[in-house]
Amino acid sequence: MGVKEREKKMVSDSSCCLPFGKYNDLFVRLGKGEKKSLKDVKSDKNSSMPIEVIDEKVFLTKPDGKLIPDIQGLHKCDFLIYCQNLPQSCFIELKGENISIKDGYNPYSQISDTIDFLKREENLKELVDQKVEKHVFIVSPGRQKLPKGIESRERFLWQKLVQKGTKKKKITDLIHYVKVTKSDRYSNKEQIICSPKAPVKIPFVN
Repeated sequence: MGVKEREKKMVSDSSCCLPFGKYNDLFVRLGKGEKKSLKDVKSDKNSSMPIEVIDEKVFLTKPDGKLIPDIQGLHKCDFLIYCQNLPQSCFIELKGENISIKDGYNPYSQISDTIDFLKREENLKELVDQKVEKHVFIVSPGRQKLPKGIESRERFLWQKLVQKGTKKKKITDLIHYVKVTKSDRYSNKEQIICSPKAPVKIPFVN
């Protein structure tokens, strides 16, 4: 089977089991065991996040420019991964070395606006309803500099991630800062440290 035939089959598989109606074709199914580097081609720092898929029915989409239309004042994150079996939604925003808190460019607003859009859209609200475990990954290459004054923005975003009816998880359980290096082993203590040789496993487990 050629590459184009495999891609068509993946789209067909996605449409069969996803509940998102007209949006189904904007999701790409990732195979169990697949390793992939999520890259921001627009970033001058060439930011990326290496992942490894460890379950079936894992789907990738790009809110920025594909899933969500360009609307003035609406910010969007770079990637969204939906793990249907759990279910779990992972929101990924790729940044440079400095993580900004400026309006319109900070990852907290970009992910928060993405969640708000999904909640309003009838066909997509299942991605963010109360039964779905939600995680945020704010990614930067090399040395990661966290800005001062992020606490209020973190808490605001965290409130949208917490599942009702379950044991309430802390901010650090749901909002993850990811430092990507060339060859470091995987670590998930104060922040996630990963590399192409030691990627972040999706679905994510704390």
